[in-house]
Amino acid sequence: MPMSGRGWRSAGVAAGALALLAGCTAGGASDDGDQVPRATASLPPPVGSIAHPRPVRCVEGTIHPLPSTSGTSAKSGAPNATPAGPPASRNDVSAGALIWHGAAALATGDQKAHGVQNADGWHYRVDSEVWSSQQVTVTIGPDQRARAGLQYGIGYGMSPAPAVTFHGCPGAATVFIGAFFVAGDGRACVPLDVRAGDGPPRRVVISFFDGRCPA
Repeated sequence: MPMSGRGWRSAGVAAGALALLAGCTAGGASDDGDQVPRATASLPPPVGSIAHPRPVRCVEGTIHPLPSTSGTSAKSGAPNATPAGPPASRNDVSAGALIWHGAAALATGDQKAHGVQNADGWHYRVDSEVWSSQQVTVTIGPDQRARAGLQYGIGYGMSPAPAVTFHGCPGAATVFIGAFFVAGDGRACVPLDVRAGDGPPRRVVISFFDGRCPA
């Protein structure tokens, strides 16, 4: 005798419960003999991801002595201290212990004079200077992460990453040669979160031939 609609539903619920119970047993298998896959340990995040920024080591940079002021303070008589951060010109973009030389000049001007184009987009060389032995992490903001990347780290070639960590050399200013990548026409306002050590992130925006950018 054929089952009613209610009977089919009841049978389906029972069959589903039995299948779930079988799958929860050790080495459980379905009726057709296919092995149920066991849970596997989660893999670590890839190097260069947001969770694991690409390391750019001290040995990859060029070392320069830290500038210091001579003489003593007129108020306290104590020796003048080394400046807290790298000196920046109006063509530079700085964020605490990190400075990008010439980055502010990329908002306007001749794009071809500052960048190299390939089939994917544009590459702009921007040297990064880290003050003393600071570890500074730079992360592309989420709204431009699909278009922009950081091309630093000798062992990674020209592969762009959404996040890198610069490791400054002790007692020196360390300059790292690298570039920013911007896909398509190479014009964008790229937000960057800059964090020294475990400190709070600081937001800066670099315009790549996109005029004045909102802060």
